[in-house]
Amino acid sequence: MPYAHLNGVDLYYQAAGKGASTIYIHGGYPSLASTLYDFSEWHLTWENELASSLHFITYDRRGCYRSSGPSSGYDLENQARDLVELLNTLHIPAAHVIGSSAGGPIALVYATLYPNRILSLTLDGTGLDLFADDKQTDDLIRQLITTLEQDGAEAAFKQRPAGIETSFGPLWLAAEARAQGEFEEFQEEQQRFTQQAQAFSADERVRYFALELRAMQAYMRDDLSAYARQVGCPTLVLHGDDDRVAPLAWSQELAELIPGAHLQNIPGVGHNPIAYSAEGRRALLDFIQGIAS
Repeated sequence: MPYAHLNGVDLYYQAAGKGASTIYIHGGYPSLASTLYDFSEWHLTWENELASSLHFITYDRRGCYRSSGPSSGYDLENQARDLVELLNTLHIPAAHVIGSSAGGPIALVYATLYPNRILSLTLDGTGLDLFADDKQTDDLIRQLITTLEQDGAEAAFKQRPAGIETSFGPLWLAAEARAQGEFEEFQEEQQRFTQQAQAFSADERVRYFALELRAMQAYMRDDLSAYARQVGCPTLVLHGDDDRVAPLAWSQELAELIPGAHLQNIPGVGHNPIAYSAEGRRALLDFIQGIAS
């Protein structure tokens, strides 16, 4: 399997296709749930579709899915460094960068810190502050982070809310699943993850819980407005108008702050239009191919 050892982490990556080098930064946070996916059954046709027109690269962020999960290094600047070192490993001097959901802030920081290593920026269903919409959820996570720092990981784990066994994802993904008519499948997946988690030791479950909290804390520490104002590459901001995870106001704010950014709303589509909408992928390809030409 393709792994790159860099910046203190083993990153899993995949690359396919020919054309303009384009790298996709996925959403979500490191969690026990992300390690439980059965990748032998994953057939992401949208990735193959993009690879038919681009040199398309995906990777699992540190702590997520198949990549290793060190206890530190989740601040956005360091995750941007993960990306530049992966491109170094692949001998790619500059690439088109896509940041989806929680991958968006990393892409934004990367675009500002490494302006010579980016050809264009696409922000897909994301925002400057991913914890600005639901005050109840935000307060809960901040309280657990405070417990983690003051009393330790085990104390924070004992205070987790009902239904949060392998990931905090259900706090914001349940509404999206309902809107897309996929709530039953979502519940079944969560139940399967909860059952599979029983095979892990208590210490390992606590470790992943603390890891997810620390990773989310990294997104709460910085005001990214200054980064947005410094982006110098062509930028596309994509948003699904039925997104129940990231409000449209987040994308509007990005488009207003990033010089020359273009906001494109995809009608009838929920979160992550690139993965879940042919129209979103078409908008992406038109944008990148327009720059390449």
